[in-house]
This record gives sequence, C-alpha cells and structure tokens, in this order.
Amino acid sequence: MFELGEMEIETQRLILREFKLEDVQQLAPILANPRVMKFSPTGILSVLETQAKIQGFIASYKKYGFGKWAITFKESNQLIGYCGIAIEQIDNKDEREIGYRLDPKFWGQGLATEAASTAIRYGLEQLKFPYILGIVERENKASVRVLEKLGMRHQRETIFLGVEMDVYSVESSR
Repeated sequence: MFELGEMEIETQRLILREFKLEDVQQLAPILANPRVMKFSPTGILSVLETQAKIQGFIASYKKYGFGKWAITFKESNQLIGYCGIAIEQIDNKDEREIGYRLDPKFWGQGLATEAASTAIRYGLEQLKFPYILGIVERENKASVRVLEKLGMRHQRETIFLGVEMDVYSVESSR
C-alpha cells in the first residue's frame, strides 16, 4: 500500500494525487465558483470551508486508505479540481461513492471521465471494492453523462442531504 502523501496516478492528461494542506489556495477558487457548486448540497465554499474539506480528505486517507484526490492538469501543472472515492451515508448505510469537481475552464474535455474512471478502476481492482456508487441530481446532465460513461447504471432514487438524488452503481467484474 502507498504511504500517506505518496499516492500518485498518472493518466494521459492528468495526475491524481493525495491532497496537501497547501493545496487550499488552488482549490478554494474552484469550490467558491457558483457554476461548480450548483448541484452541491453545501453550495459555494469559503477558503476556511475548503481548508476543512481538504483536512477531511487527508483524514480519509489515514482512516480508510483512500479518499478524494487532487487533479493536476499535466500540461500546466495546475490543480483543476478533485476526484475520488469517499465514504458517504446513503440510505442509512456507509457506502463508497465516487465524486468529482472540476474548474469550469476544463469542462467538456472528458477530464472528469478520465479522472473518475481511474479512481473507479483503483477502487475495484486495487482496493477490491465489490461495487462503487455515484449519486447525482437528475438535472445535472453533465454528471449523469459522466456516470454513464463510467459504466454505471441507474439503481434507484434517494434523498441525500435533503436533496432528491439518483443512485448509480458499477460492480467489480470479479
């Protein structure tokens, strides 16, 4: 297994790695963008809230050995968002859920799919998860398309953090 802070996966255009506290300056403007956070139950985040979020990601690495990763665009070495698997309470059960947020300047290029497919493959193959869920508001068409491209299938509807959501799932082929 990776040591804390050493987890790094390279894709064609991206580097996925564990967050460090100093990433807050690059992540905060993304999570303060109303377009990025339109479908987030929390709404836009302040710098302090973003710092708390990163601290939560780091705590997840220590507790579970996985969590949301920083996405760096290789060409510019710029942090452009996050993607990864987190433990979320879905229908009163701890579930492994894929999540991602990207700077709007990088939307529409297949980068969310590139990052999320890597995270899902890691979860299913390296961490041996039997399945991974995705939860999304139906109106978030771009995110629904990403989940479908990841091979996820619609399972059911649920209420998550007070919001009606659709639950998608992908299972291990083992």
